Amino acid sequence: MRNPSIVDAGPQPIAENASLSAGRRSLLSWTIVALFLLNCLNYIDRLLFSVAQEMIKVDLHLSDFQLGLIGGPAFAILYTVFSFPIARAADRGRRVGIIAISLTLWSAMTAFCGIAANFVQMLVGRAAVSIGEAGCTPASHSLISDAFPAQRRTTAIAIFAVAGPFGAIVAAVGGGALIAAYEWRTAFLICGMAGIVMALLFRATVPEPLRSEPRPHHTASFIDTGRQLLARRSFALVAVAGGVAGIGSYANQQYMVSFLMRGHGLSLANASALMGLVIGGVGIVFTLLGGPMMDLGARRYPRIKAWLPSFGLLWCGALYAFAFQIPTVGLAVALMVLGSMGQHFYMPAMYAHGQDVAPPHMRAMASAVIIATSSILGYGLGPPLIGLASDILGESARVSAGISLAECAKRAVAACEAASAQGLRLSLSLGSCFFILAAGLFAWASRWVVADVHDHDRH
Repeated sequence: MRNPSIVDAGPQPIAENASLSAGRRSLLSWTIVALFLLNCLNYIDRLLFSVAQEMIKVDLHLSDFQLGLIGGPAFAILYTVFSFPIARAADRGRRVGIIAISLTLWSAMTAFCGIAANFVQMLVGRAAVSIGEAGCTPASHSLISDAFPAQRRTTAIAIFAVAGPFGAIVAAVGGGALIAAYEWRTAFLICGMAGIVMALLFRATVPEPLRSEPRPHHTASFIDTGRQLLARRSFALVAVAGGVAGIGSYANQQYMVSFLMRGHGLSLANASALMGLVIGGVGIVFTLLGGPMMDLGARRYPRIKAWLPSFGLLWCGALYAFAFQIPTVGLAVALMVLGSMGQHFYMPAMYAHGQDVAPPHMRAMASAVIIATSSILGYGLGPPLIGLASDILGESARVSAGISLAECAKRAVAACEAASAQGLRLSLSLGSCFFILAAGLFAWASRWVVADVHDHDRH
């Protein structure tokens, strides 16, 4: 039950460290834990499709391109469209309620995906999941920004962001084991029910924090808000850089289990566990390291929030491109682990910079703009582009091997499986080039990072 004193008092000033009682400190700690758990469920529900997609592909008779449409545009389009009005509401209203409603919606739609019988139903289910998830990050970032001072904001957002790789581990290891023991439909239903329970708990126990600055009497219009944010060149470049990096990142998330199963003959359980290590285990460590490194390093190197992600993305793009071509599974996974070490700096830096340059009453909108760019470019282009390339390159390899399509459809032929694996290898290596392009954009943004933050401070 919610503490009556919290309900009666309205929004709570949970960021005043010096005068916090033990109860308030506990309440602040629970707020961070609850947001972490909520974001963890966000990524579990999002990545569960990637873990199960080889079984879904067989059951629903889908191509790699169709898988990419379900994992990409079906998610990205409505996610982007609804991010803005939900963020606008979060900048004006109570964020805790918005987050709880969003979690309830995406959890119910995750359960619906568990009963989907064909491509269209799964497409609709995943699109509906994205509507709910659109309300998670902008409102959460706005809430966190009012709970932590600016000099600790990157660390706080990194803690929230580390729920992503943690959720990847749970989805990969736990979800993979659950799917192997039962089936993919059961896994979707269980995750959906768990999210609904978490939404009720979040709404009942988390207080609404007091905003760091009062909302202006005359709020800027939607268009004016976007114009003010995009006028800061570093903000625009960082948002685009995050979206370009997302093309490679979200394609890897969607197809890594499939790559390990097709390219190296691993079982679903082993392939999903390795994906959890590459994306989740490494991501936890380096996302948590990245936040404090950038907060502390900014005192001496004010452009570190651009240069560290730039170096990391250059590193990971080169290593991933080689990893997908290595025929030995041990060496391939080792290179992917090393590459993943550089991948996880850009996300906390990207969101923290958005909060740094945005006025308090525009912080949720700043996150929404970044999310929209990442979704349209990353989710919208990454999975379908890599899936289409995989189909085309796989077909080319099949033709070169002299195996007819009819023969592949009638029975399992080793050459057909090898052609499919080769198409996916090549397409994922090509997708890794987007990390390198994003590294250049972060480096370019470094020219204006300091000036744009100072411009916000003056206003």
